Amino acid sequence: MRVGLGGRLNSMIFTLETVPADRVASGEVEQLRALQKAGLTVVPTLVLVGLEAEFYRLANLAEQIRRAFEGVFGARLDEEKLERACAFAEKLLRESYMLPERADEIRAALPEGPLLVRYAGEPPLGVEVGKQETLWALKRLWASRWQLDAVLLRQPELAPPEVASLVQSLGDALNLDETLSVQASRVLGQQVQVWASAGQVVRVALR
Repeated sequence: MRVGLGGRLNSMIFTLETVPADRVASGEVEQLRALQKAGLTVVPTLVLVGLEAEFYRLANLAEQIRRAFEGVFGARLDEEKLERACAFAEKLLRESYMLPERADEIRAALPEGPLLVRYAGEPPLGVEVGKQETLWALKRLWASRWQLDAVLLRQPELAPPEVASLVQSLGDALNLDETLSVQASRVLGQQVQVWASAGQVVRVALR
């Protein structure tokens, strides 16, 4: 059954309106919901919760990555091993297959037109124009957690943080909107910046 952005697909794929509060940590998703409830227009947003973890689990990625990083973080950081392990992990995520049924469900939920792919609370990875390209972009997003700088920032933790992935419809270029930033700051009770597309809220970040 095909379900558009107006409804809920399953326990991992939600619209901004239908994602349960207990499925996302307090942060940008809740801020976007608050702005929407206050009357500000937010672009159609797909919230993917737990899909990344499922992708790791079904392809046994965590164990393969753990083995690749053995001996990297010891009494002394082995920089050569670290570079090889990061490259391996990035390639592994980009080239592993998503569950076909899950890929079909995501495709069915995606709107037409340019789509922004990013983690909640983080800058965009990029903009895609097709549904298959968006699926590839999701895997590139998840693979970006294994870039060298990202791994060094979170070490000694190896596993990446669990954050909702967002896919958002863009009507125009993405720009910092000072007027919406002022309005959003009043609604949220803290100083924030808002990036918008065609006058609709896309991204919220603390100043």
